[in-house]
Amino acid sequence: MDDHKLLAETVVQLLQASGVRAVAVTPVSVKQILEDVLAEEPDGVLIDFSLGADVGTTTPIVSELVRQDIPTIVVTGNVDPLVHAECLEAGAAGIVSKGSSVGELLDALTKAHQGKRLVDDPRRQELLSMLRKHRSAHRRATARFEQLSPREEQVLMQICNGLSAAEIAETSYVSVATVRSQIRAILMKLDVSSQLAAVAAAHSSGWVERTRSDSSNLAMSHDPA
Repeated sequence: MDDHKLLAETVVQLLQASGVRAVAVTPVSVKQILEDVLAEEPDGVLIDFSLGADVGTTTPIVSELVRQDIPTIVVTGNVDPLVHAECLEAGAAGIVSKGSSVGELLDALTKAHQGKRLVDDPRRQELLSMLRKHRSAHRRATARFEQLSPREEQVLMQICNGLSAAEIAETSYVSVATVRSQIRAILMKLDVSSQLAAVAAAHSSGWVERTRSDSSNLAMSHDPA
């Protein structure tokens, strides 16, 4: 399955031409995907890592398919080792590049159907270890932002939006000295030495995106419409 219909149908035709019974599943929702796949009683599944905004990444689907004893291979153009590690952690038999030939896809499907892993154990352990370290570092980075008070969070978001201390003071009806004091507290809690570093940390940790999303959801929940 792939969110690009043309690509999915092309792969199906190529596999069918090689003697494999293949069907394309339209990625509408996680629930629908699982129902459609299980209805086919497949010997194996080729699935893209990302199935568009409505479905997102496919690791939850991979986990469920593997739980149902269906060998699953992730086909992706993403070369990020952390992405590959997430797929392996979910139980994927392996990861195959979208640039692979039909012969390579058939070989991968055959090995997966035979219960073989497409990634050897040393490389598999290396990737999973890399993923664990990444998550640990992310948790540490995220924990720093939990120390911020609600007012400090507001000031940090305003800094991320490009406002100066004077502009923040004007919009908040407080003195510039008060804002600068809040900024110093933010830098200390985030363990950074400059506003630029604080902004970089806020973006790299995902704090900015999460905060904006939470604010948007809160606003929607209070919308009388």
